[in-house]
Amino acid sequence: MKKLTYSLLSVFALLLLAVGCSKSAGDDAYSLLRTVPADASSVVMLNVSHAVESLGGSSDGSTIKLSKDLQKTIDESQAIKPEDKKHLKEICDGETGIAFSTVVFFSAARSYVTGLLNDPDKFVAYMEKNTGVKAKEEDGAKIIKTTAVIGNQFWKCTTGTPDVEQLKYYQQLNEKQSYASADGAKLLLEPDKVLTYIADVNRSLSLIPNASYMKIASSLIFNDMAYVAGSADIKKKNLTAYASVLNSDMKPAELLLPVEKIDASVMKSFDKGGDVFFAAGIPQKLTKKIGDLAGSMMGTNSKMVTGVLEAIDGTVAVRANSGAKEAEALIQTSGKNFSEFSTVLQNLGGLSVSRDGDMLTAVLGSKDFTGSITPSDAADKLKGAWIGFVSNGMIARDVTAVIKLSVDKKSLRLDFEAEGGVDALITAITK
Repeated sequence: MKKLTYSLLSVFALLLLAVGCSKSAGDDAYSLLRTVPADASSVVMLNVSHAVESLGGSSDGSTIKLSKDLQKTIDESQAIKPEDKKHLKEICDGETGIAFSTVVFFSAARSYVTGLLNDPDKFVAYMEKNTGVKAKEEDGAKIIKTTAVIGNQFWKCTTGTPDVEQLKYYQQLNEKQSYASADGAKLLLEPDKVLTYIADVNRSLSLIPNASYMKIASSLIFNDMAYVAGSADIKKKNLTAYASVLNSDMKPAELLLPVEKIDASVMKSFDKGGDVFFAAGIPQKLTKKIGDLAGSMMGTNSKMVTGVLEAIDGTVAVRANSGAKEAEALIQTSGKNFSEFSTVLQNLGGLSVSRDGDMLTAVLGSKDFTGSITPSDAADKLKGAWIGFVSNGMIARDVTAVIKLSVDKKSLRLDFEAEGGVDALITAITK
């Protein structure tokens, strides 16, 4: 992991375990947004000063003091190499010269990670020592590989090499030319979130080759889908994040698909538990809508596939073991086209299929397995969701993750929660 030191992105990934705070974090965040162009396709802001409150560390803005428990975990870890422990200690001791407050990633003509420096000379010396590359002077800037230092600000270019002329232009932007005046700035500057982000859908899609189908699909699913925005936070017992779709007025974009909530009684009807649960509310009018959308983009041949799915009418629930080698699915159906739908499941998925009234059961392997999550707990965690996923141990040992899509204010909202929180994640990473 020696490359860890060469990349500021990786450095800041490590800093998530030991971020420091600065009283000027809010001012720093605004100052950095003033150097982000208003036409950036996406902006991500990491508020490390807020994260420290949850992780138990402290900082004077230049150095970091880890909590005793975290320091002990790192010292005793067999998974972290001695050289990486050394690099982490150097970071905490302030040898990088970085101001531990706010870090911003943005994508424009080039993509950059940028932040402020307490000591630019110290930062340059640190980068030279750990990359083995001597900084070169270029029009008042110092360049070390893909990192530029101009004044008291560093710029890590993630798409090629830094453009000094461009960066100097960014540093001289007035407020109206910068992202500080953009409608999404208020979302980014939320003081009680570890991470906030916003992406302009049209600008982001313009960077993707052959994205025409994606643009058509987004216009058919949402009315005026202009932005995707969200945040993430760290707490002692859980990690949370959410994302929402916004229109041009920065309000929830209307969902055009006919959806329904997961029927909890279907999930609770499983006889045994599992390590993974998935469920979705799929009314027949939704599968018909999907078929119509697919037909408009892919032609009449798509109907051969989507037409079979119209047998589904209600909730689809799946439980599986951690290796996903055994699984059981319960599928509410309309009672029509059952034979054709069953044949597709048997031929494509290798599933054994049985039917009880309008409820279809499909099994992969044996259904005698069980797991750490009960059907009742899984149903409770996905209450009110349209689509949801619950797993234990997939992200990290002893961590239960919940991902769900819900209809919120006639739009869609994506929520994520990792239960077990910081303690469990740190233990899993460092053991």
